[in-house]
Amino acid sequence: MYTFREIWGNSALVRHLQTAAAGGRVSHAYLFTGGAGAGKRMFANTFAKALQCEGAGERPCCTCASCTAFDSGNHPDVIYVRTEKKSIGVDEIREQILETVNLKPYRFACKIYIMENADTMTVQAQNALLKTLEEPPVYARFLLLAERAEAFLPTILSRVAVMPLRPLPEQEIAAYLREKAHVPAEACDSYAAYAQGRIGRALDLLQDEDFQQLRQDILQKVQALPGMSEADVLAMAKDLEGYKNDLRFLDIMELWYRDLLAAKCLREERFLVEKEQKDAVFRAAKEPPERLARNARAVHEARKRLAQNANFRLTMEVMLMEIKGD
Repeated sequence: MYTFREIWGNSALVRHLQTAAAGGRVSHAYLFTGGAGAGKRMFANTFAKALQCEGAGERPCCTCASCTAFDSGNHPDVIYVRTEKKSIGVDEIREQILETVNLKPYRFACKIYIMENADTMTVQAQNALLKTLEEPPVYARFLLLAERAEAFLPTILSRVAVMPLRPLPEQEIAAYLREKAHVPAEACDSYAAYAQGRIGRALDLLQDEDFQQLRQDILQKVQALPGMSEADVLAMAKDLEGYKNDLRFLDIMELWYRDLLAAKCLREERFLVEKEQKDAVFRAAKEPPERLARNARAVHEARKRLAQNANFRLTMEVMLMEIKGD
């Protein structure tokens, strides 16, 4: 059930949309931007439901005919623009928007088009949509969802209200996981850190068995690294090639060395991210702080080199040998 009360974080944006839905100034087109799992779909659906709500008080009321139709997934005047292709082409825009936009709403206050992955629209598709955005019917509303605003033509951006979803602090995500998702307390901080500011990402990771296996494997590797020979280190670099297309293993390594540094300098469990690994963290935090900070930098530098298309195997060898040290 979509309501503004269910949205966690981005309170300024929530207030803005609530005011608009309650009778304030409403733009004909909105662009919600943010990474995967940031909550774009939640914002768009809640706003669409609120705009169509027929209740007299707080919107959405969740009891009127419009809200009931929305919650059932059969609202006649909320249209989802979809494609089975990798990008949204001009045919989708013509068939799903242009051929119907001039037909008045079937029953409710306005006609709302919601387009996920709108940043995959081709240039031709954007140009096809442009005229409608320039001269929209008075009842039409467009809610575009995208990860990257820069994927749109300047002419499109000039005709939409851009609504960026800000990354949430780790403590807010951890609180959500505890209070709303009922995640065990010892796991909340680590998944909040892995989430990179997005609640949806944290929830996805909690259900991702591949990530669970990846996390277990990488934590075992970094804990074994100090006692390895050079030959073992080179063998580990080769093993990491299995994760060449899943650089989340670098997130796990960075957080491990961050925790070692916290354990060494602050000596309190509450400062750790990987609380589930607290015993192993305190056992491993034996090196001087400078050395632990250097290890974290080595992982960070490896990430930068890979972003510049450096050779993966060589980058891993350099990173691991630097962490291994003398």
